[in-house]
Amino acid sequence: MAHMQSEGEGVKLLARSWQQSGDRLEDRLAGLTDAEYLWLPTDDGWTIHPDPMRPGRWTYDYDFAPPAPAPITSIAWRLVHIIADNEIYWEYAFGPGQRTFPDLIVPETASAALDAWHHSRAPITEWLADATADDLAESRPSHLGDPTPAGEVVRILVDEQTHHGAEIALLRDLYLRIAR
Repeated sequence: MAHMQSEGEGVKLLARSWQQSGDRLEDRLAGLTDAEYLWLPTDDGWTIHPDPMRPGRWTYDYDFAPPAPAPITSIAWRLVHIIADNEIYWEYAFGPGQRTFPDLIVPETASAALDAWHHSRAPITEWLADATADDLAESRPSHLGDPTPAGEVVRILVDEQTHHGAEIALLRDLYLRIAR
């Protein structure tokens, strides 16, 4: 019986971590303006920008092997990165697995990014509400190649949201002190 309780605790822990890290980021994003969203604290950092290859669409700077040291990024870059991870990891693990990162819409305003972030979180939140320990262990397809347990997919997304959410919070603090 104790083993069954501990199995259910893993689901509860992931769900609580997902919710709390999302709530913390939601609080830190309150009142985000387009100026903050697009502010780049250095001249040579990474951000979002119009896509020269696809008129009317936006893209963001990215390299799977970023230069050292890693570029400073805008809040837009960080938030779009969280959205893209949510969408692509979920697309491959629980959907048709057809889209790639360039297929995703890059929101050009703070308001559109917040809407896209909320939308990207919804299927994960819904899945966690009904997940079991067996669901966490189930092997799922991955855009990175080898199948991955569903619990690991969610753990990666919690980590990304926590990690980049903290960076967004710091960028907002810097913006309020030096850029406005």
